[in-house]
This record gives sequence, C-alpha cells and structure tokens, in this order.
Amino acid sequence: MKPFGTDLARRKLRVAAPVTRKLAIVATVCLAAAAALLAGPGARAAVVLPAPAITVADGNSVIATATDTFGLNFYWNQYGTDTWHTEQVTTSQKIAESAPSVAQVGNDVVIAARGADNSLWVFWQVNGTSGWNPVLVNGPNTTFSAPVIAADGSAAIMTAAGPGNSLDFYWAPGSPAGWLGQTAATASTTYSDPAMTVNDGSVNIAVEGPNNSLDFYWAQNGTWATQGPAAWVGEVVAGAGSDGNDPAIAPTGSAVDIVVGAPNSLMPNFYWAYNGTTQWVPGRVPEFDRAASAVVPYPGALHVVNVDSFGALQSLSDANGTGVWTSTDITGFNTEQSVPAVTMNGSSENIAVFDSLGNLDFYWADGGGTFHGETVDASGDAL
Repeated sequence: MKPFGTDLARRKLRVAAPVTRKLAIVATVCLAAAAALLAGPGARAAVVLPAPAITVADGNSVIATATDTFGLNFYWNQYGTDTWHTEQVTTSQKIAESAPSVAQVGNDVVIAARGADNSLWVFWQVNGTSGWNPVLVNGPNTTFSAPVIAADGSAAIMTAAGPGNSLDFYWAPGSPAGWLGQTAATASTTYSDPAMTVNDGSVNIAVEGPNNSLDFYWAQNGTWATQGPAAWVGEVVAGAGSDGNDPAIAPTGSAVDIVVGAPNSLMPNFYWAYNGTTQWVPGRVPEFDRAASAVVPYPGALHVVNVDSFGALQSLSDANGTGVWTSTDITGFNTEQSVPAVTMNGSSENIAVFDSLGNLDFYWADGGGTFHGETVDASGDAL
C-alpha cells in the first residue's frame, strides 16, 4: 500500500460530522425498519438478477451483461448520445455463469466471467473494432465466484474465489491473451465474490472471510511476479458476524473505503483506513439496502449506489470527504431488482441496473446532479 496519507483533517471530519438526510429518505428508513421487524431480525429481500458491469472505454460508457442462456452481451453508446449499440460477445452456451466484469486495459476492452464447470474466461476486443477474442484463463473446477477484472497501468489484473474457498489472483503482463496466476490467500479464506481496486501503487482486495468476517489483502504492484504468493499481505477489517454480502471497494485520497452489507441491519457497514496502516474505522452508510452496493470514487469523495429495501435506486455521496452523506432518489419503489454497477465518465456518475422486468437501464447525472434514465435493452433476457 502507499505511504501514510496527509488528509487527516478530512478523515476526522468523516468520523465526527453528523449525518444529514432528506425527509424522503428518513421516511423510507422508518418504513423499511418496520418491514424488517415484521420479517424478523436481519431480514433482507432477495435479489433475482446478477449485476451488470459498467466502465468507460475510449470515452464512451460500455456495459456487459450475462444473458438468460448464459451468454454475454456488450453494449456501448457514443458519448453524449442516447443511442445504444449491442454486440453478442459469444454464441457459446453456459459461458457466463456469473455476473461479468469489464475494464478498459490499454486500447482493449476486456470482459471476464465464470464459465461452465467453474472455469474462468476472458473476452477481449480492441477499441473500435468488431469481434471478440476468447481466452480460457483457467479450466474446470478452478473458479467459484464472479471474477473481477481491472487495469493496472497497461496490464490486466483479475481476482476470483478459487478451490476450497481460496483467493486467486491473475495478471496478463502483455496482451490479455496471456495470463499468469497464483494463490493470494489459501483455502478457507474466501466466502464471497471479491472486490478489487488499484490504489496508488498497490492492488487492494476485499472479501468475506471465515464466520462472516471482512478481510482485506494487498500487494505492491508487480511484487506478485517477483515474490509469488508471499507478496500478499492479509488483515482483518472486521471480525466474525460483520459481513452480510459481497463487499465493494474504492480508493479515496490517501485511504481505501469498503462498503458491505451488515448481517443484522439493513444499513450497510462502511470501513476506511489510511493506506499503509491496519487501523480500520467503522461506520454506516445511512440508507437501507436490498443487497450489495456499488461504489466509485470521485475527486476527494465517494458515491455509494444501491437498490433499497423497496426496490428504488439510490445514490449516496460523501460530499468531498466531509462525512455528511447526501442521498438522491433516482427511481421510485419497486422499479429495480439487480445489484447496480457504477462508474464515472468524466464528472458524470453513470449507473447500470436491471429493472423489475429484467430490462437493462442506464442512468447518468448531469452537471447539476440530476439523473436521466435510458433503456439500453428492453428484451428482458437477463440471466
């Protein structure tokens, strides 16, 4: 991890500042709390659809999704337009048995997914071209979660749960056609889809650990190639009973933030630590969530996006590190059903989510923070 940070005042404010929220959100919390009491302790609504994946490639928003035939679809639009283009990544069946992950790496768009018999697949395409190149990264019975792929400079990196609840890490030092791999954490360490980010000179991974703990692993860039599995350092963010679903992770300033569901509460847990330290500060995101959240940093701060207990899409922001959370209602009740995906395209927050009919929707925020919605795919053929 990078050296100890210098934004102590920002982090003190985050801990000490009161939470302010809109009246509509307060009402939602009260209603959801009553619903949770009726349903029993720690009750959480089920989410039917896996998350889409979203990123920005060559300046345009792009989305990858699994289909109801376990295939992969890819969508892109020209920045500033509402016209979406669709590509079928592969015609093979049962090639995407998990939510996909997508990233731009150099001049390539790269999609990862768990395939048939718990294999690991990557598909890549040069920006501006047609046709997708398939790569079998690891064979049957090697991959037991949705993978996460990201760019580390000009190289692609990827992580996923491996055999025996281990944590595997992969990297492609040149083209995304060639992959190397290693075990970042041994058996009986990983019980969720991992979350991964590149954090100013290091790779950071968060997972649910044994007994619903929240665990964190990091390695300095490139050390996995020279030191092997010994490059990975693990630490416990929060102990047993603290992790209720797949975590989300993002760097902000000289720190790293993790958002994860709480087993005994509908409010997600929020943890942060300065880079280079092992002291994690706990908190809560002041919104009731249906399942896992998505997170993305923006200059000096963090957006947290989730579908709340009533099926409404929400975006919460820690405004410039003040510790004061603000919330925006993007859609109404019972409109969305999947875990959302979020990215930043310049200064605009971009979100992809499956709605209650299985259609793929896209929302973007203008300069004033108002969200606008578009239907990307109305076929309802999501997994």
